[in-house]
Amino acid sequence: MKDNVGLLKEKELVLALNDKQICDLNQNLKFMVKEIFGFVDEKQKLKCELIDGYIKPDFSITYNGITKYVSMKSGRSKDVHQENIKKFILFMRELNISKKTQQTILLYQYGDLTMDGSGKERLPYEELRYRLRERISEANEELNSNKEFIKTIVNRVIFKGTFEENTPADFVYFGDVNYGVVVSKKQIYRFIEVKNQKFISNLHIGPIMFRPHARYIGKEIKNENNRHLIDFYWPNYEADLRYIASRFYS
Repeated sequence: MKDNVGLLKEKELVLALNDKQICDLNQNLKFMVKEIFGFVDEKQKLKCELIDGYIKPDFSITYNGITKYVSMKSGRSKDVHQENIKKFILFMRELNISKKTQQTILLYQYGDLTMDGSGKERLPYEELRYRLRERISEANEELNSNKEFIKTIVNRVIFKGTFEENTPADFVYFGDVNYGVVVSKKQIYRFIEVKNQKFISNLHIGPIMFRPHARYIGKEIKNENNRHLIDFYWPNYEADLRYIASRFYS
């Protein structure tokens, strides 16, 4: 899901932080470091490294022997996660989400009124939403009735990923070297606890919405695997992170 521009910005940020004294950082990065570590000795040097692979943290930052892991987004990015739909449904089952809601997610994923993508006709989005409107409403009621469940999903799609052995991110940073906002997992959890997202009509779990990576409506299926991928996104991601940073303190 990471593009070349995003990777370049990560490399620039790591280069600007690594082996630098805090006092030599620009104001934006100095503020980020203090938000992550609290009170710091500005004469201390930092160590910062890119993290390879498809796990949530994009880089680590170490101050005075303490290492924190950060997931970075930039530009207009609002996509936060992607996985195979079957794996996600099995996770829903582990969390005791009803069979009907699991089926609704699958019907929405494939858009052909089947739960495995075997249908002959994939419906236009508006028609699909109309046909599934009652099921979507019922699913949203269940998916948003428990704050701890919402936190579990947010942890999976933003901080942890799908594998238990993954190193989780501690913070999300949205921006670049010169301008950005940093938010901790604790701050996002506080936001979830007080924010009511039930007004959202799209299928969602708290602030997180999801959709198929590709339905191929009215066109040839070019990549069968893409039909079985589910994308998770947070609309207005940067604006919401700025709101969280200003209202919910670490």
